[in-house]
Amino acid sequence: MGSPRHRRLLPFFLSIGLLGGVWGCAQKLPIDEGRLVIALPGTPVSLDPRLATDAYGEQVLQMTHASLVRLDAAGDPMSELAETWETPDPQTYVFRLRPGLRFHDGRPLTSADVRDTFAWILDPARRSPHRAMYRTIASIGTPDARTVVFRLSEPFAPFLSTMARGIVPAGSPAGGYTPPAGAGPYRIDDVSPDGEARLSAFDVYHGGPPGIRAVTVKFVPDSNVRFLELKMGSVNFALNGVDPDMLPAVEAAGRLAVEEAPGGNVSYLGFNLRDRALSDPRVRRAIALAIDRDAIVRTIWKGHADVAESILPAGSWARDPALPPVRPDLARARRLLDEAGYPDPSGDGAGSTVLPGPRPRLRLTYKTSQNEVRRRVATVIQEQLRQIGISVEIQSLEWGTFFSDIKKGNFQLYSLTWVGISDPDIYRNAFHSRSAPPDGANRGGYSNARVDRLTDAARREMSREKRREMYLEVQRVLARDLPVFPLWAGRNLLVRDRRLIGFSLAPDENYASVRAMRVAPKPSVAAAGAAR
Repeated sequence: MGSPRHRRLLPFFLSIGLLGGVWGCAQKLPIDEGRLVIALPGTPVSLDPRLATDAYGEQVLQMTHASLVRLDAAGDPMSELAETWETPDPQTYVFRLRPGLRFHDGRPLTSADVRDTFAWILDPARRSPHRAMYRTIASIGTPDARTVVFRLSEPFAPFLSTMARGIVPAGSPAGGYTPPAGAGPYRIDDVSPDGEARLSAFDVYHGGPPGIRAVTVKFVPDSNVRFLELKMGSVNFALNGVDPDMLPAVEAAGRLAVEEAPGGNVSYLGFNLRDRALSDPRVRRAIALAIDRDAIVRTIWKGHADVAESILPAGSWARDPALPPVRPDLARARRLLDEAGYPDPSGDGAGSTVLPGPRPRLRLTYKTSQNEVRRRVATVIQEQLRQIGISVEIQSLEWGTFFSDIKKGNFQLYSLTWVGISDPDIYRNAFHSRSAPPDGANRGGYSNARVDRLTDAARREMSREKRREMYLEVQRVLARDLPVFPLWAGRNLLVRDRRLIGFSLAPDENYASVRAMRVAPKPSVAAAGAAR
């Protein structure tokens, strides 16, 4: 009969075969008409670059909105809307725009639009979650239509990396699912929050018209549905959208190709330090010691991830490679819970090596999205924490609701992924005591005066080597305090129709290179026979 898991998957794979047969009778697939169909595992919360903070929103915006600079794989700035820039002194940045830039609605893109985009973000009444990032901007000058001059109140080392922010027309109202016009390679024609976004090529994009004329971005939270749509051909592109244990079935479908590359997005377990139990570092350490990350990477990610000790990606110049790894140690975890005032009600004694009794030491809730892999991870962590006497209730929520709860601090435990970290200034945004939402991403309420001083100083220090020394110390403090517990960096897995070529896998899961894609001609029957 096979294992219970295999019995559950049998109807699923039968349905794949049946649906695949039905689809085989259809006239055309979207790719036959030159349409790229991307499946995202969630629905964007916002498609306004002044407001968007979730990964799905940012990924759509990477195709539709252009910024002064873009960042390469190493996080270094490259020209985009800005043709050139210069820094006459550490507090002045002068950008020169490319000539002839236009928004999707036909309006010219000028220095006034750049100034208004950042002035909008800086306006406290707008409540932009990015406002704290730009607080050092003292003034924005526009001496002519192509020149923008930013003057800062103090040196700010990561300033250029913060300029990777989509520019919108001056006077644009806040847009959720009615996004303001952009100047990227694709325009947004229509968005259905519960369904899809339809994009079309922008022929006067400064980098030239994109190779694929039409793009549909489907919001497909269910992993089985994403797999089925890839199998049928109604979706032909999914980046990190296929569960690792389904990859063999994907590779067996000759029409689909799988690519893998190192990833720079780090998943982590977040703690609410305002919670009575989780405010105790001994409890947080006990939880970390109970989680066997290697086992989760091996069984759920099928080896397509790497255990992480820092939230910085492996290629970051500021990452500390000498951080001591956190190894599972259930006996020590139980002793820490005893010390923190959460003894085992079964009375087996401090540091007992036997399983806890039916009554837990502690009850916690764990919030996650409805992504199938994330739910499975939560289930494994639930069982691992049960081994030390912590009862975990899993709450799997629709993405928008889940992310809203996390930003509001409405959680005890949660799991998320840092996407697109380009500069170690992330530590100021995520762990400074004054970076609570909406002014930052310190969602757990962490406060450490030493971290505050170091992250403030590192922002003002223009020497990369001196900044690195500060961030090495920050990482050591965080490794001790554990306001979050880094889990792993997932490897990037792209599943695509074999005829789609030209996409470059970036460590930060960036969609910018969609503009370089094209559909290769379908080989003739004769050519296919010769190839065999």
